Amino acid sequence: MDILRDMEVLYRKLYGLRGSVLEYWIIYFVSVVMNYLGEREVLSGEQTFWQKISDLENPPVFILVILTAFMLVFYALLFISGYYAGKQEPVAAFTDLMKAHSEESAHPKLAGGLVWGEDRTLWTAPNIVIGVEPRDVMVTDFKKAPFVFESEELKSACKRFVNSKEFEKIRTLGNDLPRFMMTKYSSNFNKEHPILALQLRKTSWGKCQFVWKNRYYGEKDSKQRQKEWTKSIVAEHINSGLKVANYPNSLCLHLIIETKDGNVLITEISKEKANDYPTTKAVSIGEQLELSDFLEQKDFQEDFVTEWTRRAVCEEFGLSEKQYQKVFDQNSLRVLALDLEMDIYNFSLACTIRLRQSCEEFKRLVGSTIEQKEISDIQEMEPADIPAVLLGYPQNKDEYHPSSYLRLLLFYLYKNGYKRTGESLMKAKKGKGEKKSEG
Repeated sequence: MDILRDMEVLYRKLYGLRGSVLEYWIIYFVSVVMNYLGEREVLSGEQTFWQKISDLENPPVFILVILTAFMLVFYALLFISGYYAGKQEPVAAFTDLMKAHSEESAHPKLAGGLVWGEDRTLWTAPNIVIGVEPRDVMVTDFKKAPFVFESEELKSACKRFVNSKEFEKIRTLGNDLPRFMMTKYSSNFNKEHPILALQLRKTSWGKCQFVWKNRYYGEKDSKQRQKEWTKSIVAEHINSGLKVANYPNSLCLHLIIETKDGNVLITEISKEKANDYPTTKAVSIGEQLELSDFLEQKDFQEDFVTEWTRRAVCEEFGLSEKQYQKVFDQNSLRVLALDLEMDIYNFSLACTIRLRQSCEEFKRLVGSTIEQKEISDIQEMEPADIPAVLLGYPQNKDEYHPSSYLRLLLFYLYKNGYKRTGESLMKAKKGKGEKKSEG
């Protein structure tokens, strides 16, 4: 066994047990102490408490010593493995593989970042195998004044779009809803307690649609011009080195759902959802931020990610809050990364949460309540199958939602760490190459 390769996985397992180990030790320690304090010899003064607690011939004391030694070894391993895991990042071969299976525009200033397909990370949890607690992602500033383009050209073009016949139906039905764009992000340098701070501003669905799809509305060859526009603002963001978003976007939750078997829940996007790659496979659901996701709207530093996740799951699958609490392990919710969706210039928070059910059990539960206009089918994918899907890009890009590739990579890293992931991808690549040569 390669100890260094498995150190990240060891840390992940130990980290999950750390609370239970300490809790059981404290319970046993207190029970031994209370038992000896109440013994007749101690109460009568025939023997002191310290004589009792230091006598290794007493079975409870001997067991306590063994448990204490075990706990010390456990926490020493936790510290060592955590120190090692926190220093891991993609090696050169891993980075080259990511670049080979992603859009070239995502590559600049990639050091320490992750990329696959048309998405890349802007911030990644310092220790990917444990992620970041949802309460440590906070909104530090919110501007209620709606976003307005400074450029007269963009301001005029946006006005033409929102007043166009194409957008009239959306506006008439009241669907030009408020959206919350990320304007800036920052993080601290404390790996022991990482914090991601976000700044938000109010915008509208219409302005987001203008940026994503209709920058050159009314002009000839608008699709090609739109691609050029998207590439230019993505490149502007990546190359500037500034953690600032200068264009309307709708901060989105990309929730990766893990089944109780350790598999990834895959949903098929409904064919009715024409504006979001219909019939492709997503990992697992996405939901835009709403003001209701803040538990206390006066204080935007509240744990909004937890509320956001609950609402997203309940709405997408038609669950009640009671069902959600029963079926999902809320304590397993972790934030893995802040991503840039380069196909439309948008930002998303990649998170993962664990089901207490298998995929089949969950499908039976939500079969009649699922939002059919959003999801047409539910499947699952074993982690062992993830490398093949990732290496299949771009040949399989019509099968998966653009964001699915990076989500799969993040989940695989969360479960296996950088070293194992890199080795698995290189092995899968080698096997794929051998099959081609045999053919």
